[in-house]
This record gives sequence, structure tokens and C-alpha cells, in this order.
Amino acid sequence: MTGRRIVVVSPRTWGQFGNYLAATRLAGVIADQLPGDDVVVWEAESTLPWVGEIGGRMAQISQSSPDPVTRSARYLDLIAEVEREHPAGFEVDDESPVRAKMAGLREAFEQERPDLVVSTKGFTARLCKAAMRDSGLDVPVAAYVTNPGLLELALHRSPHLDAVLVPFDWTKDHLLRATEVRPESVHVVGPLVAQRDLGAFVEASNDPADQTSWPDDPSAADRPRIILFSNRGGDDYHRMLRHLADRHPYVDVTFVGYHDESLVNRAAGGEDVPARWRFHTRLTQQQYFGYMEGAAAAQDALLLSKAGPNTTLEAAYFGIPVLMLRSGLPMESWVDGLIEENRLGRCCGDVDELLPVLDDWLADRTAIRAHREACRRFADTALNQKTAAERIGRVVRGLLDPETAIATAGRPRRGDQ
Repeated sequence: MTGRRIVVVSPRTWGQFGNYLAATRLAGVIADQLPGDDVVVWEAESTLPWVGEIGGRMAQISQSSPDPVTRSARYLDLIAEVEREHPAGFEVDDESPVRAKMAGLREAFEQERPDLVVSTKGFTARLCKAAMRDSGLDVPVAAYVTNPGLLELALHRSPHLDAVLVPFDWTKDHLLRATEVRPESVHVVGPLVAQRDLGAFVEASNDPADQTSWPDDPSAADRPRIILFSNRGGDDYHRMLRHLADRHPYVDVTFVGYHDESLVNRAAGGEDVPARWRFHTRLTQQQYFGYMEGAAAAQDALLLSKAGPNTTLEAAYFGIPVLMLRSGLPMESWVDGLIEENRLGRCCGDVDELLPVLDDWLADRTAIRAHREACRRFADTALNQKTAAERIGRVVRGLLDPETAIATAGRPRRGDQ
């Protein structure tokens, strides 16, 4: 049967721009794997505005916290509040007061009548499960885990979902230990890395006159290429930029201060900043990956950013070592181990720890090249996008046609829960 409707639900305001990009990437993979079906992406906030209010509070915590310890404490306090308001099992408890908040999403499902719903956050998958139950439709709901660290939070775990797609074997093991979830409902598919075809989903560069490629200077092929990417904690990245201008002006730099015009103006305003360095407040995903490809083509390249999972995996996919700052967000703490265990680069507690490492690596680039080779090995094994896409396709087909998919046999229907 063809022409089925698959809805991918994503909260755009949770997790900066990465979460919605992950949703569009996932939707593209599903569409490629099931070419006869219709796949659409919904912003959760369009039918559940209060989800956006929570996302706004998260963004405020992320941007205003003075240090990682404070950021972590404030974030966990907010999550504890949301968990109290949305207790375990609300998605299958018809008497739960939470269900009164589902009207907009329930009505959208009743009108759309999808054949499958997948959400990129465990919490919004639970909301979808509740709304689907209220709609009376017998439609499977799955969660696609973009960040394994979120499973540390009870808010994002549920034994009532029809499937959970996770990136790593250890993620599945952790979920099975933490929740009474059916083992056959958890599928290891591998991580997806966003591709260059996502440009339409991100705002274009703020200045049409911006240069969005590395300097074309064949005589300087030996110059290291460094991407400085800041989507929170701007002062730290300004310090890194100033350090590079003072100590390493021979390198090429692309500085991205995401939606932070004042930071970008400060960074670009120094008299000693080389004219060839690039500065942006926004880039399309295509432009950003163009910079990544250009950096990967250089003999030596580095990405300096916060230790977020998507940013780290994207760099590894392109073979670019990372020098990262811990973000202070508890669901990103596992990324430190990912970087260290796979030799993808270095994760540092603060700028004072990072800058000497940067100096050492630029003085003796053998470390950069060793990490680059480790990135390529990791990408060849853990980031095989063809394998991940095929696994996702198998899971989705099994959810749509459970009677023909052994992997999803025994999935409880609405009346069994």
C-alpha cells in the first residue's frame, strides 16, 4: 500500500536550531526509504503553544547563566518542574489533567489522520501518544532519539511508545535499565548527520554581501582553517577569537555567532583582525556545511564550539577534530566521553584550559592530524549514513505494517495498554 501519511513532530524551540534540523533530516530519510508515502514535519508549538513557552525558558537559562554549573542547576530545576506537571503514565491515563492540554494536537491528528507519528523528543512523543489516544485513532507513535543524554531525564522516557529509535547500542542498554520498556520496541539505527540539502529550513545569511566561502588563496594552502561556532556563551568565543588574532593571525578563521549580532560585531571589530577572516550571525545549513567541506579539504582544520552532540558528530563526519567547551547542560555531558574515547579532539572545562591546547596543536600539528585520522575512522564505522537510513526504513515499515515485520511483532495496540 502506498500514499500513507507520516508526520514527524519536533519542538523547534527546544535545543536551538539543531532539533528541528534533525527532524527535517529524519523526514528526508524516511521519504527516501518509503518513496510512495507522504512525509511532513510539524512544529510542536503550532498546536501546543505552551511547549514553546517551555522552550523559551530553556533558551533564557542557556543564554543568561554565568557558568556551566549554574546553567546545569537551573536547567534541572526547570525539568523537575515540567516532570511534576507531566507525571509518568499521563499519556495512557485518561483521567490525567494533562490531557486537557492536548486539544490542539488531538484536533490536528483528527484532521490529518496520519498512519504513523514520529517525534524527535521523548516528551513530545509522549504528548503525541496522549493526543492520539484522545483522537480514537489506532496509530503508532515512535520517538527518535537525537541526543542519548536526554534519556537521563525521566521526562523523555516512556514504556508506552510503540517504538524508540536510538543511535548507539549503549543507548539501548541504558534505556532498558532505566525504564520498563519492551526490548523489542527499542531499535538501534545509528546517528544521522545533517546533510547539505537542508538549506531551505534555516534562515539565510543576514547580509547578502557576506562572503560564505574560505579565501581563495592557493599560495596559503598550508594555513590551518578554524571554525569558531557560538550559539551560547559569547564571551568565551570572543576570547578565543582575540587569542587567535593576537597569537595566530596566520590561520584562516570563520566565526559564527548564531543570532548574536553584538558578539559578531565585537569579534570582527578589532584592528588586528585579518581582513580575510569571515564573520556571520546566520548561515544556511548549506553554507555552514560548505565551510565544513572547505575546512576538511585543508591540511589542518579545527572546530571550536560547545560540546553538543550534533556539532561534534557533524565535525567527525567531515573529518575535522574538535576543541570543545563543556556546555553545562546535563543531557550533553556524555559528549565529553564520546570525544575522548574516540579521539575526536579535546573537551575542556573552560577557556583557560582550552587556549593552551590550541597553542600546542597549532605549534605542532601532528596532534591535529592524529585526531583527524581518528575522526575519519569513527565516521567510517559509527556514522555510516546509508546503514542508518536503511535501518530507519526497516523500523518505519515495521510500524506501518506490523503483521509483516518480525522486528515489531507483539506491539501492543491501543486497547492493550
